Amino acid sequence: MPQRVLSISINISFLLFCTVALCACGNGDDTQKAAAPEKAPPAVSVRTMLPVSRDVPVYGEFVGRTDAKETVEIRARVEGFLKERLFEEGSLVKAGDTLFEIESRQYDEALKRAQADLDRQQALLAKAATDLSRFEALFKQQAISRDEYDTKVTSQKDMAAQADRAQAELETARRDLSYTKVVAPISGRIGKSLVKPGTLVGKGENTLLAEISSTDPIYVDFNISEREYLTLVKDMVEAEKQGKTSGKAELTLILADDSVYPHTGRPEMADRAVDSKTGTLPVRASFPNPEGILKPGQFAKVRALVDTLEGALCVPRTAVMDVQGVKTLYVAGPDGTVEAKSVTLGPVAEDLAAVVKGLSPTDAVIVEGAQKVRPGIKVAVQPEAQAAGQPAAAKPAGN
Repeated sequence: MPQRVLSISINISFLLFCTVALCACGNGDDTQKAAAPEKAPPAVSVRTMLPVSRDVPVYGEFVGRTDAKETVEIRARVEGFLKERLFEEGSLVKAGDTLFEIESRQYDEALKRAQADLDRQQALLAKAATDLSRFEALFKQQAISRDEYDTKVTSQKDMAAQADRAQAELETARRDLSYTKVVAPISGRIGKSLVKPGTLVGKGENTLLAEISSTDPIYVDFNISEREYLTLVKDMVEAEKQGKTSGKAELTLILADDSVYPHTGRPEMADRAVDSKTGTLPVRASFPNPEGILKPGQFAKVRALVDTLEGALCVPRTAVMDVQGVKTLYVAGPDGTVEAKSVTLGPVAEDLAAVVKGLSPTDAVIVEGAQKVRPGIKVAVQPEAQAAGQPAAAKPAGN
């Protein structure tokens, strides 16, 4: 019995020793972990560049509507049944092409009657002239009275007047007959036919048959502000004095699908007065249209050079952060600390954006890696990025 108790006591002592040892080992590990210093995260690597000074053109965009240089209504000028349509609707026609034919039988007959009447009156006039010549000789011989001679003179003048009337009626009949063939007065694109063959036209009114619009060139009407108008005029006058072509006189057309029309235009005319209600001046521009792409009534935007920002600070467009419409640039300070600067952008030219407010020439703008940083952290600045090239064309401010 005493030996069994002794054995149990030894086992309990061994277990207590193991437990104490394990606890001691655990505390030692925690102490080592607490004593180990925490490693700082590596600095984000970024590239920066100083703003580039450029002369940036400022373009304005104006909503306009296209219009044909000439639009002509084709109307029936004589009464009759429409016999035939001789064109394809929507096609190009040339001046002088026959478009419609009106039943001409009654006008053929009227022309024949007028010709016969003229022949008769001319024959009567010839006889009256012969009689007058004979009576004039008898009057000089005092073989007839003055009254008889005056009667022949009056008769001859009356026959001459009747012949003139018959000649006029013949011309009218010939003209009416020509109106039975309706021809195109100008070259251009014709619309759909508004009257079907077999319809009575020209009765009591000149029935509208179709419309033709010229295609090349084509007009674009839009409005500009008074200030923009004065800038444009001054530039054109100065360029004319120097014998040059004003860059502001060249216009670009942006179509409804945002594509750029391949031909540039020029101002054609400005209206006589500024609209006092809107403070704008109606302007008309002319654009070549050799391919017939433009049609009357289209909406388009006219882009024009309105100003130039001289020495503007420019940064790559990719460096600009846009959060809910607020434009921000990340700038690396001398110690590598990131600072966020709210900026106001001017015109955008290809890959460069002009900054008109909020940036200084000495700011190191983060152009690569800006998406990985936030204000207040330190970054590792790599060698300065190369400046972007000179922009060829600028979009309007705010884009």
